[in-house]
Amino acid sequence: MGIKEEMEKLGTEIMGSYDVRVEKVGQIKKETEKMMDDFKVAHSQMSKELKEDLSKINPELKSKVSGMLNDFHSTQQETSLEQRKNLAKGVENRIEEVSKMMDDFKVSHSQMNSEVKKMLNDFHSTQQEMSLEQRKNLAKGVENRIEEVSKILDDFKVAHSQMSKELKEDLSKINPELKSKVSGMLKDFHSTQDKLRAELEKVSLSWQQTASIMQEKRSGVKPIPEVLEKKIIKEKLPEKTKIVEKLSDKEQVLVLIKKHPEGLKLTEIGVELGKDWRWYIPTVKELIGENKIRKETNLYYPI
Repeated sequence: MGIKEEMEKLGTEIMGSYDVRVEKVGQIKKETEKMMDDFKVAHSQMSKELKEDLSKINPELKSKVSGMLNDFHSTQQETSLEQRKNLAKGVENRIEEVSKMMDDFKVSHSQMNSEVKKMLNDFHSTQQEMSLEQRKNLAKGVENRIEEVSKILDDFKVAHSQMSKELKEDLSKINPELKSKVSGMLKDFHSTQDKLRAELEKVSLSWQQTASIMQEKRSGVKPIPEVLEKKIIKEKLPEKTKIVEKLSDKEQVLVLIKKHPEGLKLTEIGVELGKDWRWYIPTVKELIGENKIRKETNLYYPI
């Protein structure tokens, strides 16, 4: 049980004991007053009866009865005075006991207050010592973590340097083979591209001839070959070529994505604009940062 509960229990017992004593004194007082009232009533009744009897008895008996009554009155007065003295003495004794109990309670309360203050002071001093110790431990722990992290970073730098050295050595071995393969692929690509251009020129010439014949049949006028060739080239110029001539890479990508609200992949953008799709990676990142396009999964949409 704590100090607070003991103090509350002690106070409750003192107040309860005081109330019980006061209640008992009150009961004694009430009983004494009732007894006196009953005695007065009985005395009055008996006096009345005695007077009636005495009126019938001789004068000698009256004198005897009168003496007895006087003795009774004196005895009654003495008894009442003694009872009052005893009652006053009892009340004084009870008051002294209660005062003594209150003094003992004050002394006990003062002792408990001093003990509680001492306990609080001890607690604060212990808390301060613990806080100082915890701070020291925390600072020491932080220093240890810093040392560990520094060591890990140093190990990482050494490993990174070693790995870079190994990668450079491997690349120095791979580069000649890779260069020869890439060179061969480029030669094959240029050869295929030249063949494709030759085929496209043949198809374009055939189409121009066909268009010239059709125009001659419709109008009956033979068109000038140079004008017809320029007109056909202008009409058949791909849309992506026009974009390339007029706009920068960022503007080309933005215009193209706006024409495809269903979304475009980066590889499709590269095909449409005639460059490798990796060329446009920084361009789409810049457009996303400017909040002009948005990306969902691998598709780019206009905003």
